[in-house]
Amino acid sequence: MSVYQKQIGFEFEIGSPYSMKNTCRRIKEDINIRGLKTSYEVTVETPAKYNGEIITPVWPLAKGITNLKRIFKWFEKNGIITNQSCGFHVNISFKNKGLNCMIDPTTLILCFNEEKWLDVCNRRGSMYTGCHMDELIVTRGRRKFTNEKNVLNWIDTKIKEEEDQRYYSINWAHLETSNPYVEYRCLGGVGYHLRYGIMSKAIIEMAKNLERALPNGKGTGFKTVKVRECFLPQPTIVPH
Repeated sequence: MSVYQKQIGFEFEIGSPYSMKNTCRRIKEDINIRGLKTSYEVTVETPAKYNGEIITPVWPLAKGITNLKRIFKWFEKNGIITNQSCGFHVNISFKNKGLNCMIDPTTLILCFNEEKWLDVCNRRGSMYTGCHMDELIVTRGRRKFTNEKNVLNWIDTKIKEEEDQRYYSINWAHLETSNPYVEYRCLGGVGYHLRYGIMSKAIIEMAKNLERALPNGKGTGFKTVKVRECFLPQPTIVPH
């Protein structure tokens, strides 16, 4: 059994023809998915009669991805609406809490292509899904870096100075709680519940990203590319 077993939960911002409580009840009755909770979400604005958020229990990763497909199919058949005001948040962690406490936020952010998934969902620029890299690149104009160690130290400081993680595409603040996990907020948007293939692909990438952010994690080449392309001077090519 892998020491890197992961668990996952979801938050669906939706519009529904039924109240959020009745939506949860119908899901339970129709596809036997239990433990769903509702939350009032003032930012969700759809043409549906009711707007809000549904929160799932925590499941083992494989079960969570299977249940996600079933829930999305139920949404499609029962008049659920998702538009640009709707987020789809993924909460993921290692089953072993000790591993979650070892996750490095800077590596977590630099190893994940948040820009790609924000673009896929047309969520870039949303006030609720701030892009760490966009902000760092804008800010770095005031600084010049000559080596990778200096820029990584600067990025680490800037990331830990961010005031409110709730509105970033990767919210790592929960890692500092008694129930540590990472909340990925980059998914959602118009018809996200109709895009299971894309959403599940992103989730698999999120799961891999947790392991990269552990001490001595493997597969961190993307981090190196980001740092070199965005923060370090490009080598001058001398024509022959």
